[in-house]
Amino acid sequence: MPGELRAQIAAELNVSELEVLGGELVDYSVKPNFRALGRRFGARTPAVAAAIIAVPAADVARAVLAGGTFVVESLDEPVTVGADDVIVTQTPREGWAVATDAGETVAIDITVSPELRREGLAREVIRRIQEARKSDGLEVTDRIRLRWFSQDPDMVAALTEYAGLVAREVLAVEVLEGGPGTDPGREHVEGDLGLTFWLGRI
Repeated sequence: MPGELRAQIAAELNVSELEVLGGELVDYSVKPNFRALGRRFGARTPAVAAAIIAVPAADVARAVLAGGTFVVESLDEPVTVGADDVIVTQTPREGWAVATDAGETVAIDITVSPELRREGLAREVIRRIQEARKSDGLEVTDRIRLRWFSQDPDMVAALTEYAGLVAREVLAVEVLEGGPGTDPGREHVEGDLGLTFWLGRI
């Protein structure tokens, strides 16, 4: 996949990096669907079910989730089994959220490191500032001066580390920590974030 497309997908999904999966991130469980098997095989159902159970669950799951079939040996006779004949359960491995459709699998690492938490806080602040810009009647192209204050150590760390990102995204010519200053602009209190900021048009 071209780098530009990866970057676009990552931006749309708000993820830091997009990589091709290497290895399984889910554990599969496959059970025979006795109702469906019974309609097809009648008295042979127990033997077919036993043959399904004997096949590695991951092999069966990959085949049916991709819309295909698989063959098992039941009483020395090959039997073709499809998605309706089994019940597939996927259990994501710890630290991952996984979804599969039409044979394609997408996984998100949901482990939140301190670095990711700080970046997430900074991006949430960017969202709040953009909303404040709109509520203050600023034009999209207006440059602003931004001051902020917080007693939350995580918020302080996030806005210190990502001051440049915040400035670029909200078109701030300066991003200063501290009180309102002499020309603060309008005050915005984000109580749930433990943050107060002031912005004004340049």
